Amino acid sequence: MRLISARRTRAILIVAGVTAVACVISTTTRPRALEVHGFEQVTTPVKAHLVNGSVVIFPTGASIGASAVTGMGQRFDATRTAVQHVSSVPLDSVLGLETYERHVNPGRTLLYGTVTLAAATFGAAALAVAIFGSCPTIYADSAGTQVLQAESFSNSIAPLLARRDLDRLIVNADSAGIVRLDVRNEALETHYIDHLELVEFRHRANEMALPATPAGVIAVSDIMVPGSVRDGAGRDVRAMMAADDDAVFSTDAGFLARAINGGPVEDHLDVTVPRSVVGDTLALVLRVRASLLSTTVLYHYMLGRPGVHALDWMGKDLARITTLAKLANWYAANFGLRVSVRDGDEWKPVARMVNFGPVAWRSIGVLVPPVAGDSVRIRLSFLADEFRFDRIGVAPHARMLEPRAIPITRITDASGNPRDAVAKVLRRADARDLETHPGDRFYAEFDVGPARAGTRTFMVGSEGYYTEWVRAQWIRTATDSVPFSPSRVTVRDILRTWQLSRDTLEQRFFARRVPIV
Repeated sequence: MRLISARRTRAILIVAGVTAVACVISTTTRPRALEVHGFEQVTTPVKAHLVNGSVVIFPTGASIGASAVTGMGQRFDATRTAVQHVSSVPLDSVLGLETYERHVNPGRTLLYGTVTLAAATFGAAALAVAIFGSCPTIYADSAGTQVLQAESFSNSIAPLLARRDLDRLIVNADSAGIVRLDVRNEALETHYIDHLELVEFRHRANEMALPATPAGVIAVSDIMVPGSVRDGAGRDVRAMMAADDDAVFSTDAGFLARAINGGPVEDHLDVTVPRSVVGDTLALVLRVRASLLSTTVLYHYMLGRPGVHALDWMGKDLARITTLAKLANWYAANFGLRVSVRDGDEWKPVARMVNFGPVAWRSIGVLVPPVAGDSVRIRLSFLADEFRFDRIGVAPHARMLEPRAIPITRITDASGNPRDAVAKVLRRADARDLETHPGDRFYAEFDVGPARAGTRTFMVGSEGYYTEWVRAQWIRTATDSVPFSPSRVTVRDILRTWQLSRDTLEQRFFARRVPIV
């Protein structure tokens, strides 16, 4: 974990619609890997993370082949103090490659020994297969146990895509009025965290506060189960959606198979609410997360298939507005969760959401405009098997809430040592980022003061982006000789790949993880 400074442009209009992809690792069998001849030249600056914990940077790019990474490089040991000039690194010793856009300062606030421990524990090959994790995972204490609460900016895979996230927490202040969050990097990624804060929302004891779309935070009350909930396969899934539990909706296997073989690729959930139980005000209450399908898009199509070519794509192509615009248009046309309401003979669009990760459940509200009729019909539309739903409720009462931003009081590292410089950086959204690597963690404390129990909800506000590590395995098994382009893939291709790998990925998802120190 270290501090960095940089000036970067924010492409706000692009960010609003671009990829909501997850940060976990997925793999798919590639039966026709390219035969690698010689080396491919990468012109963007490259950082090679080695299995022994050291790092080699190639500031002018590198030549990468099936056996080695070559170029004018500098090696830093696990403590980032020793520097050695190198011209070649064996690919077998590389855990992952990433691009970077700035001068690398080897100074760190935490030792970088975690990945070495992970490699010794699982082996480099195991790490390349499946690791738990997602862009910054945030935990908080619950009855003496750290419980996953949120994952931040899960769709920000490049500097131009940096954006703000607001995630609802289930956490209370301690006896001294302190809320303590445990922020982790649990994947083979580098996180760049620009801003972190706690936001308090006061409400009545019988209300639930939720981030809402199109905008703001709402308080809802008298949440009830809808009159009916049916999916695209015609199944009655109302009972499955009644509570926060382990009964989770996923697209029917037969529906997915038909989508792959020429049927509709979009699944939906139709929610019906009798007019007798709601008035003009209606809020949809969702507990939802992404499936690993989005992860398959990122790791198989965008990074795995291109292999070496993914490095320049991340380092240069994603720094161009034109590339991001094409990516955003493609993603908006095929992915995301869309909400519409039946108004006469037409479905009227209400909202579209993209910022879901596959690790933490996200509780959100959707304000539904009033429509005529003896019932309110709401449709949730999405690419087949793209989402998991744990709860769908409706609330007849909703009102907007005012936020109170609470800056960081103190940051400590995993050993309990204060990190005042880190706290100073994270208190403001500016050009200074905190950079974290696999296995890094820190604790953020917020002085929220006293309040009556059940009358306030805390949400974590965060802003930043992350970069993926291209695995050596992907370089060896790449099937494409060019970078990713949306024009070269179809939705049915993606669904077919997902169907083949889904069960294996979901079984392995929580089985392996980067150790946290």
